[in-house]
Amino acid sequence: MPRRDLLVLLAAFALSVAVRAPLVDRPLSAHHEYCTAFTLIALTNWWEDGFITHQGMPSGGWIREGEALYPSGPAHRNERAAGLYYFSHPPLAYDLPYALFVLTTIPPNAAGLQWMNICFHLLTAIGLYHVVRLALDRAPSLAPLFASTLYLLVPAPLWFHGNAYMSDMFVQVPWVWQLVFALRILRRGARATTRTWAGFTILLFLTLYTSWLGVFALMTVVLIAFARWRTDRGVPVLGIFGCSALAFIAAFGLTAWRFLQVIDAHALIAHFEERFVVRGSFGAGTDILASLQQIAVNYRISYLPVIVLLMFLFVVRWRRGKVFDHVVPEIKLFVALTGLPVLLDHMLLLQYAEHDFAALKAAPLLCGLAGMGLAEVLRRWQWTMLVLTCLAGVAYFYRTNPWPGRDGRRYAQEQELGRFIAANAAQDELVFGAGISTEPQVTWYAHRNVLGVADEEAARRFLVEHGRDRGVVIEVNGMGYAATHIMR
Repeated sequence: MPRRDLLVLLAAFALSVAVRAPLVDRPLSAHHEYCTAFTLIALTNWWEDGFITHQGMPSGGWIREGEALYPSGPAHRNERAAGLYYFSHPPLAYDLPYALFVLTTIPPNAAGLQWMNICFHLLTAIGLYHVVRLALDRAPSLAPLFASTLYLLVPAPLWFHGNAYMSDMFVQVPWVWQLVFALRILRRGARATTRTWAGFTILLFLTLYTSWLGVFALMTVVLIAFARWRTDRGVPVLGIFGCSALAFIAAFGLTAWRFLQVIDAHALIAHFEERFVVRGSFGAGTDILASLQQIAVNYRISYLPVIVLLMFLFVVRWRRGKVFDHVVPEIKLFVALTGLPVLLDHMLLLQYAEHDFAALKAAPLLCGLAGMGLAEVLRRWQWTMLVLTCLAGVAYFYRTNPWPGRDGRRYAQEQELGRFIAANAAQDELVFGAGISTEPQVTWYAHRNVLGVADEEAARRFLVEHGRDRGVVIEVNGMGYAATHIMR
């Protein structure tokens, strides 16, 4: 990377930090900060009880409190595991921040996790720079710099590489760097070195060991390799198949080994089937049109300034009659590698894609194309259009995530509720929530599990069914909350 580009990229990153700094360590509340709270609960379980105690399994609730609600003994192992632990993603996105907290001897906390996430943002932007540079076949161009700058200053990456952290956010780091090595191997005329093959295999393994996006990335690179091999026998298709298989076996095997420490294989498969009905595209209750409408809203919230820029650039190029391939030799390869995994993700996990953090996966494609288009605009307009798009991105980011003090107190709601629960619930009482939020943010601040019930009578029935003596029901009372202590 030329020194000029590095300095501009670091300046853009510094600006992105300044944009987000007022929001770091605000009370965990809206816009998927439940992901951050969920992660913090998982890390704190390990911190307080020991990593080995829970076999390195993450959980979105307080395990020591929760396990008392399940029968003990080997016969109930699967029921207990399904209720206590989180199996929806491989565990790397939890392992890494936990290791960093342990190395710094600092207990898991929101600010620390968010600053880690911001550093991951820079790593991803640098990776995208190299992805676009390789798509240009290393020809001199401002496109890599424009693409990575946009990635740093548009709404979705600003937020999901900042306040909100979970597997779906961290996976961007290994995936984008895996794209670097995939391009080095799949470009026409490429001669991959041993280091390139090793980097490809390791990064694909890390992507697979983080999120389901890794599976779609693997499928994409294998399909592209086969398609190119049909017209060019020089494509190292056997090497790609072999390294992809090795990465998959290693990631799948390690994940399965960790999961099977706490649950049996048949129960784990049944659990995945249940989750796929809820998150997939083919469940009986899936409303495809409603899901697509929500995804469209998510992309508008996440990328409106970039989408407007892309539409403008397309119209300009169409009127000039230019063909993109003349400028970007590997544009088709770039679009396939960055776009097909996202398409597969949304097609197969449609209900999951309704979460707006799923749109973060499209950032390399959209920012990359916008950067390539900007680089072909007349030089006197390039930087102006880039700056205007970034400023619009920051403004739109603040529209969704206003500064503390300008949020109508919505940021403080979960924190206030959690602290009320912590102050009013005894250790031997089960905590019930009637008509209140039971999101992970509340659980995090209360340091207690909160069980949602319809009313006080339902809470009493729960005590009887689980053989517990005491509980406390938390309800809204006027402008505040009320705690009613009950016995079975």
